[in-house]
Amino acid sequence: MSGREYVTDSVDVAYEWVKQGRILAYPTESVWGLGCHAFDVQAVNRLLALKQRPAEKGVIVLTSDKSCIDVFLKNLPKARQDDIIKSWACVDDRQQASTWLFDIPDGVYIPPCVRGKHENLAIRVIHHAKIAKLCDLFATADNHNPFGFLVSTSCNIGGQAPAPDFDTAWEYFGDGICYLLGDTLGYDKPSQIINANTGEVVR
Repeated sequence: MSGREYVTDSVDVAYEWVKQGRILAYPTESVWGLGCHAFDVQAVNRLLALKQRPAEKGVIVLTSDKSCIDVFLKNLPKARQDDIIKSWACVDDRQQASTWLFDIPDGVYIPPCVRGKHENLAIRVIHHAKIAKLCDLFATADNHNPFGFLVSTSCNIGGQAPAPDFDTAWEYFGDGICYLLGDTLGYDKPSQIINANTGEVVR
């Protein structure tokens, strides 16, 4: 890479980059995230090394719609399903997104580098229109990613503050990664992480 060749405001272009195994910085609800194709193990491991994040921690994955992850929801009590789906509804005055820890269903393979040392998986249906569209492209056009999962971890190197915007993300990683331009939704807190089985707030 040289200069800003891998900076775009096009979701379609970003999709092609991620499909090719590249690492992408992008806006989320609150800060910028750092992501890649969730089922590309080499890309996930490169992301973890770049970020200096221990593999055992695991990462959050994003998707575009609850229908993409019915297999994760269906074994939960109806009331809990309703709570989760309600938490993902776009409400203008909310300032914190909700990520839920789901048991990994039988027959569903999640790479160890994504789930880390955990037996569950952190999933969020994202409100950000550009990132939801990116996830939707994977869910509809990629046989290797039927859930539309995009890795999402804060855009920073371990110990530094998450990037709030493109300029800070560029300061951290320069031309070593790709960028999808856009604004965050202005949420003032990182996503809340909740256990889907118990309702316990983990973060």
